[in-house]
Amino acid sequence: MLRPLITVTAAVVLLAGCSGGDDKASNSSPDDGGQSASPTPTAPELASFDPPKAFAALSAIAEPRTEDSSVDTARAGMVGQTSLYANRTAITGRTLAGSSWQVLAKEVQTTKTTDFTGPMAVQLDGKEVIATAYIQDVQGSGTQKSHGQLNFQWIDPAEGKVITSIAFDLTPTLGPGNGGGRILSQAYDAATGQVVIALTVSSPDGTAKIEDLSVYADPKTKKATAIPSLKAAGVLNGVVIAAKGQQGEGKRSLSIASVDGATGTVKKAAAVPGKNYLSALGTGGRRAYLHGTGFVEGGLGHFVSSVYSVDIATGAIVETKRAETPSRSEGYTCFSDHATALVCNGNASQGKDEILAFDETTGKQSWGYTSESANRVVPDVTTVYNGAVYGLAGDQPVVMDAKTGQDVPIPTPTPSATPSDGTTPSEGGDSEVSPSDGNSPNDGPTLGGKNMGGWGDTSLIWGKPQSPQMVSKYGSTYLLDPGGKAPMGTEKIFVVQKAIG
Repeated sequence: MLRPLITVTAAVVLLAGCSGGDDKASNSSPDDGGQSASPTPTAPELASFDPPKAFAALSAIAEPRTEDSSVDTARAGMVGQTSLYANRTAITGRTLAGSSWQVLAKEVQTTKTTDFTGPMAVQLDGKEVIATAYIQDVQGSGTQKSHGQLNFQWIDPAEGKVITSIAFDLTPTLGPGNGGGRILSQAYDAATGQVVIALTVSSPDGTAKIEDLSVYADPKTKKATAIPSLKAAGVLNGVVIAAKGQQGEGKRSLSIASVDGATGTVKKAAAVPGKNYLSALGTGGRRAYLHGTGFVEGGLGHFVSSVYSVDIATGAIVETKRAETPSRSEGYTCFSDHATALVCNGNASQGKDEILAFDETTGKQSWGYTSESANRVVPDVTTVYNGAVYGLAGDQPVVMDAKTGQDVPIPTPTPSATPSDGTTPSEGGDSEVSPSDGNSPNDGPTLGGKNMGGWGDTSLIWGKPQSPQMVSKYGSTYLLDPGGKAPMGTEKIFVVQKAIG
């Protein structure tokens, strides 16, 4: 595989903590009532290393726009030592040592990809792999109607080899000519590699009988199952948690369902009284999280909302009631490390920005505060990894403790610091990544991967420091809009960073 000698400028990004002091939870702390769980589960343990807190820019790549790509839907990822750039056309991997590969979303040119998931870091047989999925429209032959499919892939991050793939035909569920629209939510079981995707239905002629569905896929059995009219929120050991029932004003039939993923059979369902809407927030290593809202009539009327934390194995639910609001909540944007907590940004009542976290062990809200806090800024969270929350507070990247919400002390790296993977910085803060296997720069990766060309130019990075969008032990990645230096036709600037502290 290609392992060229690379010399880069170590543009150090320090993720400084935001101003501390007001570290208590806000007044919107969890309500201890609601349906309680059975025995308190033990959350999966964190990995035995500290998450990285400081990064140095290693590369910036002007990713070209392709036929099926879209500026609004590109995704950045990082699994192990492999950085990932994903769009509707393909997922491209570049290792920190400089080798590269690309796995296409489709094998047939006439197949059209309409949406896709971001890269997911899972395991198969104890080895870390990448999981991804694409919603596709497969053109029919002759006079046959097109049909929808969901294409799942599990990929070796080091070499770009597709370990397992499942192309799931949506026709038996939706009928000829119908397919998937956009992805509503994605969830995965990190230990087994099982994935579940919730998506809308696209029915050009109006013949589809349902408006949305979920699809569960298992890489070990190489089988997928449709779960009609349910919106998945989490998966663990073949059990899927999903929102069930019709949504909208006046609808009162919503429930949280526990489903056997292999068969699509609903095993049990728990009603969520007083709610008109129910949607997935995110998933942890043991829990699925949903957000429900409902309109209460009388007087001028008002809205109530709750966050439901569901023990996936038992179905037990912990409800955290939120403050009443005069208008319907806009919901939350949430991230989880599958071990410590689900951390969310949201608009609290009357437009206040908010950050809050739910403990993966208890399912209860563990901390949170709003923009009305006397001495803390609400950061925009970008990802959570191994107990650390990464985000932007104003113009400043920050790191917080996912368990407590406290600012994390940031080490001050020096230009001469030696990265943990053996690369050696040279004078002036540059670092050289030398071939580790004796391959020459002309050796090319296998097809999963063709040679993707040069490693990039850090001079393409512009603007203020950014918070990473996905982190691994070795580094992180994020995306920038093209800016003035990028060539015409650039979709995004893909920035790869090495962990240095």
